[in-house]
Amino acid sequence: MSTPTPNGRFSRVFSESDEIRILKFLIRATRSIPPPITTIGSPTINRVVERLNHKFTPSQINDKLRRLRDKYHKHVNNKYLVKTHHDRRVFKLSRRIWGKKKSPKKRAEKLRGAEVAESGEGDGDLEKYPYLVAEFSRVLPDNEVWKERLKGLEERELRKMDQEWVLVKVEEAKLVAKKAELLHRQMMEIMGGNGSND
Repeated sequence: MSTPTPNGRFSRVFSESDEIRILKFLIRATRSIPPPITTIGSPTINRVVERLNHKFTPSQINDKLRRLRDKYHKHVNNKYLVKTHHDRRVFKLSRRIWGKKKSPKKRAEKLRGAEVAESGEGDGDLEKYPYLVAEFSRVLPDNEVWKERLKGLEERELRKMDQEWVLVKVEEAKLVAKKAELLHRQMMEIMGGNGSND
């Protein structure tokens, strides 16, 4: 949320630390309610206002929580939008409030993946698949579950997945080269077309 300054620009009402404090307090205040939290009552909002020494109004807090919830849902659908350290912290805290509670079935699947990795049924050496690991690490930097799941897969499947990323990287390199060539050609046309000696 922003407010106009005298020069017409906008400044943030809530600092990044304010956002973190609001989310942490909300987690504490709603501890007895299983996620996802669908509504936040006035008493809880008023406690947040008190906790922040009346720095903000209840309507500002309510609006900020709505924006944080919307941002969380946007990030759930597009994890590549979670770029900064602050975004990751906000995402993790928001997931505890608005994320779906893990079902026993999903928890069992996660445990099964870890068991398979430990039992050696899969290929536990992920260093053999650098492109696959690099992409997952880039997209899910704070999530270790995917590593355990990959370790449970057979070598043939992991090799296939890694090769798919190799092919994508080759196509990306071709596209970058094509863009550079196009830029170079067009720059030559522009520079040659206007009689510039530079």
